[in-house]
Amino acid sequence: MRRLWMDCDTGFDDALAMIVVSRATDYHLVGISTVVGNTSLENTTANTLAVVEAFGIEAPVYRGAAKPLAQDPQTIEDLLGGAAMGTVGRAFPPAARRTVEPLDAISALVRALEAGPLTILGTGPLTNIAMALNLRPDLADRVERLVFMGGSATTGNHTAAAEFNTFADPESLDAVLRSGIPIEMFGLNVTRQVPIRTAEEDALRASGQPHAALLADHVGFYLRMIDKVTPRPMALHDPTAAAYLAWPQLFELQDVRMAVELHGTHTRGETVCEFRVPRKGQPNARAAVCADGEEVMRRVLDVLLGARWAPDGQEEAT
Repeated sequence: MRRLWMDCDTGFDDALAMIVVSRATDYHLVGISTVVGNTSLENTTANTLAVVEAFGIEAPVYRGAAKPLAQDPQTIEDLLGGAAMGTVGRAFPPAARRTVEPLDAISALVRALEAGPLTILGTGPLTNIAMALNLRPDLADRVERLVFMGGSATTGNHTAAAEFNTFADPESLDAVLRSGIPIEMFGLNVTRQVPIRTAEEDALRASGQPHAALLADHVGFYLRMIDKVTPRPMALHDPTAAAYLAWPQLFELQDVRMAVELHGTHTRGETVCEFRVPRKGQPNARAAVCADGEEVMRRVLDVLLGARWAPDGQEEAT
């Protein structure tokens, strides 16, 4: 069985991605590392433990980097709600049984790479991954690929130019690009093709399942994040990258020469994607450019509806 590592700054959409990779893919999830991003490291770690306990996800959780490589943390709790897990009602209960592993995330990721080939799913700033590869560059060839939600081949969201994950630690993306590992970017240009809407919120509420009602309250907050009164369709960011691992046939990727802007006054964190390869440069990544958004959302919703609550810490049969 193929091995998968998930690196995340767990807010609501990371939680959905975690459910998708644990339920819908044929990967063995060998570890989950947390990083500062959406919110503080303390919060991302507590959120991750709450999710894995609630849904019976058995992968160990490791605490990672509390700050980016070269700047202060850039958290967005004011947008995403308390601890980046905004809700219009119910919230994930704090973990009562699951605890963080004593080993730090960078050392744990190094050990996982030493044990054999590994796919990495990154849904936050790439600080932990950059640190592990900087520490052990000889293990770069053990990374089968890094699938990361971040960047954009078009416009940004945190700034006009930059997507939040890359803005939060652009030096880490630069280091990962220079490491030579296979990289597949799921940027805003493709996640915006996968909208989540009130129809999905309503479907979760209509299921009658406690876990679905909980998820619906978080979806409800997300849909009202911009306008507190009128819900609007929103991009399904992190779960789109997770969906690619489950259903790659629903996506189109293209080779690119990618760079990340580190110095621009207005463009720091921008991902610059040169698609005219090899004429204008040798490709160093692949960028997702197209998704069957309706089908991706339908399948993700099916997974969420079937991902039963696990109050005893064990996954309930679907």
